[in-house]
Amino acid sequence: MKKYYLASLLFLSVLSANAQTQKWAVGFKLGEPTGISLRKYGDRNGLDISVGTYTGFLKSKKTYKTSNDDLGAIGIAFNGTYLWYVPMMNDRMMAYGGVGVQLNSRRYYPDKNVKSVHTTNISTGPSATAGLEFFFAAKPTSFFVEGGGYLELLPKVFYFNPNLSIGLRHNF
Repeated sequence: MKKYYLASLLFLSVLSANAQTQKWAVGFKLGEPTGISLRKYGDRNGLDISVGTYTGFLKSKKTYKTSNDDLGAIGIAFNGTYLWYVPMMNDRMMAYGGVGVQLNSRRYYPDKNVKSVHTTNISTGPSATAGLEFFFAAKPTSFFVEGGGYLELLPKVFYFNPNLSIGLRHNF
């Protein structure tokens, strides 16, 4: 009987040591970029996957490659960011920051005066994000403000686009 009790205790302690609550969030953000995000929270880190659009809200699209070109229409942006965060104010607020990579697909007009001639431009480069997230009491909703930037490396080397967004997340 003692062996059964000890084996059960050992088994439960191993299970509880490996058990980890799963914390997820789905949200919508407005700004640059505008889109949806899926976030997985860890102990003091997280992973944020965002899909959205770039609008050129914070930066002129007029001089993308040369003086007579235009970045053009809204495109699709995919961003994956690894985050580190610090809980504050009894876990009601969280400061976070992280680095990631972004992939974009958008129209590029070699001559801004001829809108009938365009190519689809696939671009990529590193991104950085910092923000504050506020959790509402007794509700699974949070409000966030975040900023950062995206540095395109391909095809336009060192083309920088600033990011600034506000949004809401549903945490589960």
